[in-house]
Amino acid sequence: ALRMLAGLARPSSGEIRIYGKSVVEESVRRRIGILIESPGLYPGQTAQENLWLAACCLGIAQEKRRIGEVLEQVGLENTGKKKVKQFSMGMKQRLGLGMALLGSPDLLLLDEPINGLDPEGMAEVRNLLEKLNREKGITILLSSHILGELSKLATRYGIIRNGSLG
Repeated sequence: ALRMLAGLARPSSGEIRIYGKSVVEESVRRRIGILIESPGLYPGQTAQENLWLAACCLGIAQEKRRIGEVLEQVGLENTGKKKVKQFSMGMKQRLGLGMALLGSPDLLLLDEPINGLDPEGMAEVRNLLEKLNREKGITILLSSHILGELSKLATRYGIIRNGSLG
């Protein structure tokens, strides 16, 4: 379902619209940041290098300034030359969120952003998401099977069962 919302997969019928336009339109997709499954990180590179590669792929202007802002947003501004392979799971997930934030999205689509994290990592990601919503006004749609953690974060819930939203 999140892949369809992100415009990465087509529904078998019908159309998905966000902001009054089809998700296949570039103007809509540019407003969406996505982290589906695990972030596509280069383990032998630093956080900054990973973000630079993603910024180049997205065609982001003034990428150095934007990368600095994103590193600060996700709390990785002091990682320096440390390689991603040396990061904790929570740090990797926050870097993945940083990649999703590069394009300054209005909407974040996150698939299991706390899956596999220890309690400290869950708290880091939860605090980051709350801050992004509160300070940047970003709407966040996330999927998770960890309902206890969702109860600390979500304001609205939807349960998908047998392919239908209930």
